Parts: sequence; structure tokens; C-alpha cells
Amino acid sequence: MRFFFYGTLLDRDVMALVLGRRLPPAAYTPAILLGHARRRAKGASYPTLVRDAATHVAGAVVGGLSARDVARLSAYEGPKYQIVPLRVVLAGGTRTVSVFEPVESRLAPSQHPWSLVLWQQRDKRAFVDRLRRAFSVRPAYSTP
Repeated sequence: MRFFFYGTLLDRDVMALVLGRRLPPAAYTPAILLGHARRRAKGASYPTLVRDAATHVAGAVVGGLSARDVARLSAYEGPKYQIVPLRVVLAGGTRTVSVFEPVESRLAPSQHPWSLVLWQQRDKRAFVDRLRRAFSVRPAYSTP
């Protein structure tokens, strides 16, 4: 399966914790999701998507994900997100891929944009610590 990632899963350390394995750099293909904006979720350090015809979101497409990988990603994202097919722009044209899109009634965006670089500088350490603790009490995450 091919997924477009636009938030914390662009961070290679977070992706490795979630999947239980490190993906090679070549697994990430730069891509753009048109008609959306990336905003910080209210009361959280992670982003959410909002529809916005005037802008776009840069991210990456990761292919070759197994059913096990998708199950782990779904558990990580939780019930505030649903998997939907959306078209993204890649170097060779457009392609429909899967995206974890927020369920609007369950996740409110703030008005603040979200930046991976700023998140990595300000929030990553505490986020990864919480993630490690959560995975240590969930056997499904801690097995490779």
C-alpha cells in the first residue's frame, strides 16, 4: 500500500517506532497534496489537515507498506483519523494514495500552521518519550 504522510510520521524516528523497523530513505518520495492546509491540532503538538482550495501540503509518499504496517499506523493514528484515498502530485504526475484524514467531529484544527522542523526542535523529544511509554504497554507495538 502507498500512503501520503504530512506530519509526525515524516520524522524517521517516529516512523521507525510505529512500524517497529526503520525504512530506508529511498522509501520516502516527495509529494504534494493540493487543496489542503496543515494546521496544528488544538491542544496538541501534532498536525491535522483542513480542506483549503487555495493552498497545498508538502509531504511524502511511502510505498510497499504491508497489512501489518497499516495496522500499526492505524493504531498510532487512532479513532480521530480515517483512511481515505486522495490524489497527490509526484514528480511523475498525480497518483491516488491512502491518507490518514482527520475525522472533523473528533479533531479540531487550530489556526496555527504546523512545521516538521519546529516540531522536531520543540516537541519531538517529549512526544517520542510518550510514544515509547505507550508502546511499552501495548505488545502489538513492541514486537517487530
